[in-house]
Amino acid sequence: MKVKVTRNFQVTIPSEIREKLGIKEGDYVEVTLDESNGTMIIKPYIRKWTTIRLNKK
Repeated sequence: MKVKVTRNFQVTIPSEIREKLGIKEGDYVEVTLDESNGTMIIKPYIRKWTTIRLNKK
């Protein structure tokens, strides 16, 4: 599948791939480069939230 790189070096992830990976607007993705074969790997990034309780109800 081919996508175009815009002037600001942005790319659009095709809808069928976004749906399979469960990526929605505002989500983060992790991008890595496999230099051995020149491929870019995009994975959903799941943020782990830390909750701090301040003894307030």
